[in-house]
Formats: sequence, C-alpha cells, structure tokens
Amino acid sequence: YQRRVHGDRLIGLLRSNLSMPMSSDNRTKLRKAVIPIAGWATRMYPASKAAAKALMPMIDPKDGFCKPILQLIIEEALSAMDDENDAQICIVMQESQKDDLNDYFFSPPSKSILAKTELALQTERILFISKRIHFVIQTEQLGFGHAILCARNFVDNEPFLVLLGDHVYTSSHPNKQTCARQLAEIYRQTGQAVTSLDVCGYDGLAANGVVTGTKVSNFDGDVYKLITTVEKPSIEEAKSRLQLPTMLEGKFLCYFGIDLLTPDVFGYLQHNYDNKILTKGELQLRDGMRGTIEQTKGGMYGIQVCGSRHDTGQPHLYAESWQAMYNEFLSNC
Repeated sequence: YQRRVHGDRLIGLLRSNLSMPMSSDNRTKLRKAVIPIAGWATRMYPASKAAAKALMPMIDPKDGFCKPILQLIIEEALSAMDDENDAQICIVMQESQKDDLNDYFFSPPSKSILAKTELALQTERILFISKRIHFVIQTEQLGFGHAILCARNFVDNEPFLVLLGDHVYTSSHPNKQTCARQLAEIYRQTGQAVTSLDVCGYDGLAANGVVTGTKVSNFDGDVYKLITTVEKPSIEEAKSRLQLPTMLEGKFLCYFGIDLLTPDVFGYLQHNYDNKILTKGELQLRDGMRGTIEQTKGGMYGIQVCGSRHDTGQPHLYAESWQAMYNEFLSNC
C-alpha cells in the first residue's frame, strides 16, 4: 500500500486472536481506520470536477469553522481511538484524487494564514492529521467491500474502524460520546467486532442492509448480539427472517454507517472476491461481515447509536446536511 511518511515510524503491530472475547486489559488497541472515497461522485458533478467530493466544505459543529467533509470524518474516527497520537488513517481513493488530497493535507499555508492565531491553530490540526494519513489506490471500482479489501495490508492483524466517505455525524449521547466512540466502548468491553445500527421501516428496506439478533442486557444502551444480516431484503424476507420480537411490527434494525471490524473479515471478503460472489456486480462489505456474524467465534455486536447520520452524496442531501451541522453548531454555542 502507498503512504505518506511523516514523523515517527509505526509502532510495532500488536497481535491477538480477535475472534475470542477478551478483557479490556489484553484486547488489541484500536488505532486504525479506513475511509473509502474512491467513487466517481457523478451525483455531485460538475462540482466534483473542481474538487474531490470528499474535500467539499462542511461546517464543523464543534467550532463553526468550514472544513472538508473528509476532515470531519477523520475527526470522527480519531475520537474513537485509544490514543489519537498513535492513530493511523487509511484513505482508499482513485489515483486522480491524490493531487487534491496532497494539496490540502501537505501543502504549507501562506504567511497571512499563519499570522492569524485561530487560523494557525487550524493549520496545526491539519498537520497533526497529515502525519497519520496513509493512501491506498483502488485501481478497480468493484464496490464498497473491494475498497475495504484494498486496505488489508494497512490493517494487518488489528481491529479497525470503517467510515463512509460521504457521511458526517452528530451525536445525541448523554455523555457527549461521538457516534464512533460509542462503538469503540462496546469493543473495549467485548473485544469483538461492532457495527452501528439504526431503525428503518418497510420503505427503507430497498436501500439498507438489515440485521437481526438478540438484545444483550449487560450494556448501557441498546446492544445486540447479531445472528445474521441480509443486504436490501424484500418485505417478505424481512417479515419472515428479520423481525425482532422486541420491535414494533414493520420496524427493523438496519446499518447506520460506521463499523468497527476485526481482521477476520478480510478472509471472507477475499473468498467472495476469488469466487466472484458479488451482489449486483459488486463486492459488498456486508456480505463479508455476514461471515464474521455467522462463522467467527465471538461473532459481532450491534449498537443503536445515539446520534444522526448526514449524507453529503447528493446536492439536496448535501444542503440538508449543511443545515443540520449548522443547527448543531448553534446548539453548542
């Protein structure tokens, strides 16, 4: 994999059998995240011709500064790490996107920017992030699962976060935990893979992967031990296989958009890739995650996160997300 080298070398890789439950004392620390941004961004064209979609501006509700979408996603990932100083972030992208990202993260700012204290502080944060970025080029556009598979060497034998490259998040957690942090807390207690969950109705089945599982009582919040997952099920299949007895009829647990995975998922993804097991012509991450849920010892947990996801991948959704993030900023003032 390709990377930009800055500062100290990576610390020695911690190794552990991630398929077994573990205590918080001997689990492998969370320090890696993968963010795929390699899509063609056709729904944001021609604006995406001027700049990579991941670098389009979005207000940061924490401080009101206008930042690239990708930086907000990276900050979400860093909020979940055991130690953000030890964090490593992998950006899976197309070759054509590299110049834009290099320019933003690695080009020095002008003296006029550095002369203003508040802007100099923003520049320091960009520099901090740039020292933790790795680039991986996805040479074929074969789907979300393929993008994650491209990061296999980067991840090695460690747990890792996966965040979509066109979603930003706001949290409503009573303890101010970010959405990604809520997953990390479950991982720290179990040592197992965790995915974030939302609720959808019949009208959301065609656009979502859906899971079923057993609710676990010894956690804060709504946490489930997952049993299986189906990508975009029909209404009939959802009714017969995925309806939880603890939920209202016609309501289902679907993916929220952040995953904390263990490296066994790469074996399932590689098997599907080698055997051309595709969904609608693409290698799907959720199909690989089904292997972890159903076959890996210890399986996977799911948590209904306290928060909201905001899609930036289409013009009207981008505008709605801007308004939501601005409203969040006002509520923080």
